[in-house]
Amino acid sequence: MSALQNRCQTLAASILKEMTIFDTKRLEEKDDTKQEEEEDVRAHVLRACKVVEHESTKIGVLFSKQGEELKEEVSNSALDSFHVSLIAFTAYVNAALVNENYDIDCHRKQVKSLGEAVLRASASLIEAVGKRKENVRNLTASVWEQCKSAEKTMPRDGKDAVGKALMTHCRFIKDAKREIEEMLLTEGEEGFKKEDGEKVEDDFGEEIVREEIKEVDREVLGKAKVTIECTFAFLKALVVPLISNSKASNFSKSRKERATALNEIEKKCKEIRSAVDEIICEAMPPSDADVLASEAKKLKDAAEDMMKRVEEVLTGRDDTKDDDEMNHVDAAKKALAGVQSACDKM
Repeated sequence: MSALQNRCQTLAASILKEMTIFDTKRLEEKDDTKQEEEEDVRAHVLRACKVVEHESTKIGVLFSKQGEELKEEVSNSALDSFHVSLIAFTAYVNAALVNENYDIDCHRKQVKSLGEAVLRASASLIEAVGKRKENVRNLTASVWEQCKSAEKTMPRDGKDAVGKALMTHCRFIKDAKREIEEMLLTEGEEGFKKEDGEKVEDDFGEEIVREEIKEVDREVLGKAKVTIECTFAFLKALVVPLISNSKASNFSKSRKERATALNEIEKKCKEIRSAVDEIICEAMPPSDADVLASEAKKLKDAAEDMMKRVEEVLTGRDDTKDDDEMNHVDAAKKALAGVQSACDKM
């Protein structure tokens, strides 16, 4: 094993090991006066991303040329600079997890995930350098991609992280709505793309034969379609005002209470998404009426609970409620009635 390979193997292992710092115990209480400091921590993470990206470019330029031997001091200097940039990045990500954490689960998951992605891409790059592989340039681009992604997806705070998670759940349900609509199409209808006998892939990569779709119990599938459409309309009416309303972050006297409420909202939305997934699966033949009814009840219960918790966030402050907030709540309640009715008919 060459000196370079040995150095890179050790460095790659060290980079991956640094991810364990992200499991640092969280602070139990946060001071509401620390917002400015927390915003600075996020800015530090974003700047550190740019430094990692810059240092990885040096690695790519130096080691992408096959057969070219570098002086040991040159390669060591480049590797050391890259490692230092990763150490700083890791430290700032960990500071964001501790200092900017509002005890909101999805905030921690998102920040930890982006930190791990950058470190894994960096470790893969260093391993390729040590083995003098031809894909060093591609792996350098992978580090850039993860850094750019981190810059785009780094949540501003706990509320922003919840908003991102809720939108992900809503997109899933929107895709499920489109999928079940396509299932119900018959030949000759607009949007029917496949000829008889051809295979269709659903959004999960599973193959469905068109003749099998035609044999679906259309009444059951139709009820599932209505339920999912109502669910998407409900979430659209509920989530958009929640994540776009800056006043919603002031509904509670303590950050602990706010974190608990937002955690529960995201949890209920995830339960709704899971129930929708199960309803689609069970609506396909051979459908089970009892299972469908059970999943519909789960969806209904989660939606009612989510409505209650979001209403508390939007209208549970001490200051005067404005008309827009009350209009949003009323619209969401009307959409909830649609979900309740559709679930009762499943």
